[in-house]
Amino acid sequence: MKAEDYHASAGLSNSMMTKLLKSPAHLKHYMDNQDPPTPAMILGEQVHTMLLEPENANFVKAPGTRRTKEGKAHYQELLDKGYEPKDIIKSDTYDQIERMVASVMSHPFASQIINSAKDGGGIEESLFWHQPIHEDKDGGWYDGIECKARVDIVPSQRSMFNDSLVDFKTTIDASPEAFAKSVFNFGYYRQAAHYLHGWNNLHDEYRDKFIIIACEKTPPYAVAVYELDNGSIELGGYEVARLRAWYAECVDNDDWPSYGKTIHTLELPAWATPQIG
Repeated sequence: MKAEDYHASAGLSNSMMTKLLKSPAHLKHYMDNQDPPTPAMILGEQVHTMLLEPENANFVKAPGTRRTKEGKAHYQELLDKGYEPKDIIKSDTYDQIERMVASVMSHPFASQIINSAKDGGGIEESLFWHQPIHEDKDGGWYDGIECKARVDIVPSQRSMFNDSLVDFKTTIDASPEAFAKSVFNFGYYRQAAHYLHGWNNLHDEYRDKFIIIACEKTPPYAVAVYELDNGSIELGGYEVARLRAWYAECVDNDDWPSYGKTIHTLELPAWATPQIG
């Protein structure tokens, strides 16, 4: 399934749960008004494509400069071949993408995982499932909600990673301390629980491990491979269950509140007191 078809499909995704964490109103706005991708998101998608699906890389390296007669002619030649301006990437950005991909494929475990997925596993696999939701207040059940996930890398069953799902992330800092913060700040632990739950709902082959391949966006384009611990995935599962129930309630009542309809008492954050003195 193409990425655009997946994103256009109905279902609660991890990205939607991130919006819901802020408020249902923010999620509703996101659902009704898809924001344009940021430069960081565009770079991440381009590296994803070049790394995992190079045959689908519909972008090309731009001429070094369009100020010369030769550069202008080269650029026009690319347009004549059917490339849109957005798909003609600056030469330094294209080189950055190639070096990031090369760095990932030079990592022994990252390359083994990716090659395994391309040889009997799966790349960019879309998952769709129906999730029953328990309603605590009345002790009943909602009709349930549709959920979805798109797994970057599914290692082959013949590989040593056959109990895992794998995600690829670009990052500013892939060091253990910094990336642990990213796992929390960007909800990767929640993504792990959501993806594993969806996979195990749809497949007989049980998987309970979640691996992240992280690649830095600046030289030397350092790569790290992390497996989330069971505690992180378990916490993600609790949060996912709560957010699914909240989403089901919003859908059922067609009510998407923001920060409440009452007057709140607001206190300064705990860190402010010693600073004020």
